[in-house]
Amino acid sequence: MNLQQLKQIIEVEKTASITQAAKNLYMGQPNLSKSIKELENELGIILFKRTVKGVEATGEGLQFLRHAKEIVGKVEELESLYKPTQEKSFQFKISVPRATYISLSFSNFLNQIDKTQAMDIRYKETNPLDTIDDVASGESTLGIIRYQNIYEDYFLNLLKENHLHYEEIGSYHMCLLMSKHHPLATYTTIPYLTLSKYIEIVHGDFQVPALSPERMEKMKKLQEPQRRIHIYDRASQFDLLQNVEGAYLWVSPLPFSEPAKYGLIQKECSDAGINKDVVIYGAKEKLTEYETTFIELLKQNFKKSNK
Repeated sequence: MNLQQLKQIIEVEKTASITQAAKNLYMGQPNLSKSIKELENELGIILFKRTVKGVEATGEGLQFLRHAKEIVGKVEELESLYKPTQEKSFQFKISVPRATYISLSFSNFLNQIDKTQAMDIRYKETNPLDTIDDVASGESTLGIIRYQNIYEDYFLNLLKENHLHYEEIGSYHMCLLMSKHHPLATYTTIPYLTLSKYIEIVHGDFQVPALSPERMEKMKKLQEPQRRIHIYDRASQFDLLQNVEGAYLWVSPLPFSEPAKYGLIQKECSDAGINKDVVIYGAKEKLTEYETTFIELLKQNFKKSNK
């Protein structure tokens, strides 16, 4: 086993194709296949399986890849620190849920750093499980996960298993974002059951707010068909809310000025459960001054959004 082989299998997982990975690595496809087979024989496991969508890591392969990414990440970090011929760059990589207060904090943060320096910055919007994987593997140095209180034990145990630390940003009830012309716009607080008549805009990684068991049972008895539009592009959400009659979207609380820019309003919803946003990282003593600053900005903007 060598570092080059680790980089090769990481590229195969990334592209889901041995052919494409070989092109990206500037090597022949037969040579890459042979290298992977040799590594599998050495390890005694199968790293990849073929599916209709391409090449996919096996269960054992995913576990091995997590360690491989950690090793490659650490080696690349050492190289960036000690290569005398290269200018050191400022690195900041985070994985987060979709939230206005988070993107605002990120903008505030960028305005505080020296933009003349070399930098390598990544802002990735994704779901909580992928965020935990990103931080555990070193792909991101900071992450923010969002979960409903009823799932707290599950997520805290998952963080413990991955040797990750956390601190709470805050708790809140999710709100409904909709056009100011929406049929429910006159409600002060919208009953959850009335939403079944309308179209929900859903981000691909979103969790519907938790309801009490009684409410869940009532919803089952109603047997209302789901009316959902799944999106994976943040930019399209406002257009849909403005132009699709009766459309709505679950969001964390926003500053009043934000939805007003797009002719939208946010409303409270009765019965919605409590959500929590938590920032996660490897170890607090390893946090840089920049990362600590960003966490403080998150907490400040969260409080402003929830006033």
